[in-house]
Amino acid sequence: MSDSALVIEADPTVTEHTCARCSQPFQRVQGYVHRDGDAHAVYIASCYHHDGHEVFIDAVFSRTWEDAADDHFTFGCRVGQVAGQSDPGASLTTGATAFTHSPFFGRKLSREEAIGHPLIGDFWALVDHILVRDPVVRDHVYGPGAEFA
Repeated sequence: MSDSALVIEADPTVTEHTCARCSQPFQRVQGYVHRDGDAHAVYIASCYHHDGHEVFIDAVFSRTWEDAADDHFTFGCRVGQVAGQSDPGASLTTGATAFTHSPFFGRKLSREEAIGHPLIGDFWALVDHILVRDPVVRDHVYGPGAEFA
């Protein structure tokens, strides 16, 4: 899938929160992503200030987006500093662990479930797109004014 086919909605919601782990403030971004003009995913990016600048990205995918449909799958990952690397790395986590159960999240995939899921490629393409195209997430991970070709 090409990155150019993905488009983040014009004004994702940015909210301020306090981290339950370290009591520091953090921002959370929630937005919709379209692929070729159709609803593709909803992402929630929580930008924390512990362990350097890390972000947990959860993404919900659905074939129908109907409220009664049982077709929602949630992936999760952490993006941040990794020992021995100069650039941030991404690793799979269980999806939406910071959130209570809700039909919106559907099935929260574990790392093991996500690795073998047919949408894993779509998830990584979405994460790459968010890291480059969402200014709050990009600036949090790479620093203010970071630009990518």
